[in-house]
Amino acid sequence: MGFLKKFFYIVIILIVSACSASLIKLNVKLPENLHPVFGTTSHRSFYYPVTLSDSLKFLWRANTYGGFNNSSVVVYDSIIFVSELSGRVYSFNMNTGKQFGVIKTKGAVYSSPLLTNFRVYFPLVKKEKKLTEFIVYDFYSGKEVYIIEIEDRIVNQLMYDEDAVYLTAEDGTIYKYSLEMKLIWRTETNRKVNCVPALLGNEIMIGNEAGEIIKIDKTSGKILLRKKISSNISSGITFEKEAIYFGDDEGFLFSLNPKNLELFFKTKTSSRILMNPATDLDNIYFGNLRGDFYCIEKLSGKILWSKNFKGSFNSTPLISSNKLIVPDSFKAYWILEKTTGEVVKKIELEGRAKLSPVLIDKKLFIGYDDGVLEAYEFQ
Repeated sequence: MGFLKKFFYIVIILIVSACSASLIKLNVKLPENLHPVFGTTSHRSFYYPVTLSDSLKFLWRANTYGGFNNSSVVVYDSIIFVSELSGRVYSFNMNTGKQFGVIKTKGAVYSSPLLTNFRVYFPLVKKEKKLTEFIVYDFYSGKEVYIIEIEDRIVNQLMYDEDAVYLTAEDGTIYKYSLEMKLIWRTETNRKVNCVPALLGNEIMIGNEAGEIIKIDKTSGKILLRKKISSNISSGITFEKEAIYFGDDEGFLFSLNPKNLELFFKTKTSSRILMNPATDLDNIYFGNLRGDFYCIEKLSGKILWSKNFKGSFNSTPLISSNKLIVPDSFKAYWILEKTTGEVVKKIELEGRAKLSPVLIDKKLFIGYDDGVLEAYEFQ
């Protein structure tokens, strides 16, 4: 990654591929900003160690053709990439909202794209089929370099490291491919997975419909440990060195020891938890489908504060040094004081909040129903 520190210019070429293709060229520097995957990293981090003011300025709005799943934008330098459910991957200028290009395909893209080595990786799920085309698009040369077919539905978020990309199928099969699309291993867990998996070090953690947490060796694909913990796990896993965090359908928030999957604590809330818990150095922040939002201690599970917003939370919030930015399916993003949960500002929307917010250089990127993308800046 040392080459990222050097300043060169490259040409990004994005082709709008359909019956009539258009060509767009853009000169940009090698990335000073890189937010390559959902949750910034494969272990899923939603914490930005910056202090945000109370003043927020609207910058721009852009529209895509289809709607968003619960995912997020990804960022390469000053370029935002976002996928949507009509099978398109768009690119926009981060500062102006100008569209640079769009990759058109037929199907649906449920996950955020992955950006690495000047390439966009994304799983295209074919409609009404148990089939996914995993597409690798080189935005340096402006062409698709790989398309492989997988007889599974890949609707989950991607994981990656410096050598490989990891895919999680709806039926619980985990795939490891090299970045050049050679299958390295395939592991069947034999239970349906709706949980967003996480990768840290040499271990992958996933949860399933049976309430099991499964630990997999990323090198070999071998299942290292499998343990029944809870009811159906539909939330994401947030994986840290000291603990993993996730929620279940009965409204419990769990903290487990990643070494042996022994329980540190579980905290009862009022309803089903679907989002990835978000963490900073001391606390865990999350909401549930009843519209209750919580801050709890990482070490004890003690509830520090909770508030009901008469909404519904299923997309992961953003944490800064002093604020929380929380997507609400009842047509809003809430900006809260982190220590108390007090409302600083409500961003009212024309549709349900769908995208987990992303912060780059104090610019905030959000998205909601009907494929609307908006940008704001903290002054």
